[in-house]
Amino acid sequence: MKKNYKHGRHLMLKRMFSIAFLSLMAFHSFSQGIPDLLWEKVYPGNGTDITRQLISTNDGGYAIISESDSYGPGIISAYLIKCDSLGNSEWSKCYGGSTFDFPRGIIQTTDNGFLIATYSNSFTTDMIIRLIKVNEIGDTLWTSILPNSNGCNLTLAGCLTQTFDGGYMVAAYGWRPPNNNQIVIFKTDNEGNYEWFKEYGGSTNDDYGACIKPTLDGNYILAGYTYSFGSGLCDGYLIKIDPNGDTLWTSVVGGSSYDSFHFVQPTSDGGYIAVGSTQSYGNKEQGFTVKVDSKGKVEWISAQGGNQNEGFEGVVETLNHEYLITGNTSSYGNGQHDFIIVLMDDQGNMLDMKTYGTNGDDFGSTIEIMTDNRYIAGGSKTKNNSLDSWALCFKADSIVGIDLPRSSQTVISLEISPNPFYNQANIDIFVHSSGMISLNLFDMNGVKVDEIFDGYISAGAHSFQYKNASLSRGIYFCQLKIENQIVIKKVILL
Repeated sequence: MKKNYKHGRHLMLKRMFSIAFLSLMAFHSFSQGIPDLLWEKVYPGNGTDITRQLISTNDGGYAIISESDSYGPGIISAYLIKCDSLGNSEWSKCYGGSTFDFPRGIIQTTDNGFLIATYSNSFTTDMIIRLIKVNEIGDTLWTSILPNSNGCNLTLAGCLTQTFDGGYMVAAYGWRPPNNNQIVIFKTDNEGNYEWFKEYGGSTNDDYGACIKPTLDGNYILAGYTYSFGSGLCDGYLIKIDPNGDTLWTSVVGGSSYDSFHFVQPTSDGGYIAVGSTQSYGNKEQGFTVKVDSKGKVEWISAQGGNQNEGFEGVVETLNHEYLITGNTSSYGNGQHDFIIVLMDDQGNMLDMKTYGTNGDDFGSTIEIMTDNRYIAGGSKTKNNSLDSWALCFKADSIVGIDLPRSSQTVISLEISPNPFYNQANIDIFVHSSGMISLNLFDMNGVKVDEIFDGYISAGAHSFQYKNASLSRGIYFCQLKIENQIVIKKVILL
């Protein structure tokens, strides 16, 4: 295992406060800024529904998992809403028992169903971690209570991932006598059967796991925070592990006070970007963003905030290699808390910032890219003194080097499944009229990396089977073009 990295105030730190609005506005002439808000949707209940995670789905829509006392048989139930590309609810289902079932994470699985991770005591006397596998219309296929999970807890969105062998990993923390709380990873097979779990952290102080993601090199990156390592009171903590859970490297990042990571994403350059909160770089709690390279070495640290408290909960790399970050703010906006979205360049400079919300309490959650390159973010919005699940859809970026659709008329369509895929995917297209088409794959830089089909095709539906021969794991864009009509879909090669 490689050594821990500790990075403090001596590193490049970008701090942007509300009093610097003139400087912030100056950036607008050099950047497209935060994409325009296209629409927002609220999903009201008769109680409180708190969005824990929003994910984009392979059919062009999205799904929201919420903690609800509006619906379901228990005091708190896991509430799943599946929406189409315009935000209309297609179906919703509740999961849980008679007491508490707190949802913390959700993923779409390669069979187009979903896996939900809950923190529950409806089915045992102790609080345990319970997995719920559902199909594409929300029907339960199986449930699994993880062994050794009594006393364990799930923290934030992103605590769950599908593994390269088709199974699952869950990131949590739990009391492990004689030590304090330690980070734990549970591994199951594709039917939720327990395979192993491993512990990470120090021997005397608390350590917390928050988010786990697959990496482009076939491993996994874990984000959280540690009281065991670093010179601060609490520091952001990254752990890279292999498919067996063995540690490849760790990175500890922070200043002299409290710093934590809530979410992490692999970046297109092979590194990682983590977001959370910090009290080391300002008088109050600030939004915290850290970019590290492929070995965990810090490239830059950025803290944003005003005279109250901020925290970041989600991040996505844009098609132009900038970063959109979502979270919560008490310094800006209309209410006591508001949804905040921040745009940063690839060096950690803040380019733009916007807030959304009411004059009450409104909160931001995760953000993702939809299949048509729009951005979709989740949150919770106040209405009648309670919270409702909330989705905000932002306009798509232009992509450097790739032509974008020039017409809104629906005459061609493109669907890819499964997505993400390993080595083989099915590509289904529909063209309204006969003609010459091109079907190609592009990388994140807009470079064509593979030609799937180029030639004449008749009107109607057609299917292609794509087999990867040489491309490395990563994010690509599949472009279908006929005359002046273009459709682009993001694809992920695992």
